[in-house]
Formats: sequence, structure tokens, C-alpha cells
Amino acid sequence: MPAIQRVGDANGAGGVAQVGVASVRINGRAVIVEGNSVTPHPCCGRKGCPPIHCSATTTNGSSTVRAGGIAIVYTGSSDTCGHARAGGSPDVRIAA
Repeated sequence: MPAIQRVGDANGAGGVAQVGVASVRINGRAVIVEGNSVTPHPCCGRKGCPPIHCSATTTNGSSTVRAGGIAIVYTGSSDTCGHARAGGSPDVRIAA
């Protein structure tokens, strides 16, 4: 089972998930759900780079596990930019 994503966890290109559901915490950090913003990451700002890398959001969360009524995102979920979520909680897993 993949790890749950939390505020501060990055995707494979370094885009960090932000905000989260403050009432649900994993390892002391808010859990990430579909639709949370992701910081700009490479190739943002470079000539020819699709603008989605500058304004991506999280997506492709669990079909069965929710926080605040929204699907929780896990390691391997793709952001809207196409980069997969990396890292995540070292000890809390989710049924994808």
C-alpha cells in the first residue's frame, strides 16, 4: 500500500503540496487531498515549458479513503502537471 501524502511532501519534480485538511493530521502534518495546490517546479519559468508546472494541483486520490469528504492523495498519485507524488508518510499507508 502506498504512503499518505502530507503538507510539505513533494512530487517527483520537487513541487511541494500545500494547505491540506488541517483537521486530519498524519505525523503532525495536514493530510493532502485532491485539489490542493502544488508549488511551481521545474520546468516552470523556462522557455517552452507548459504553464501547468507553475500552477499544478493534486489529483488522483484514493477511491475509498477521504478527509473532509475529499479523496486523500497518496504516493504515486499524479498531479495535474503529470508528475507523480513522491515520499509521503514513513509509517501510514492507504488503500489506493
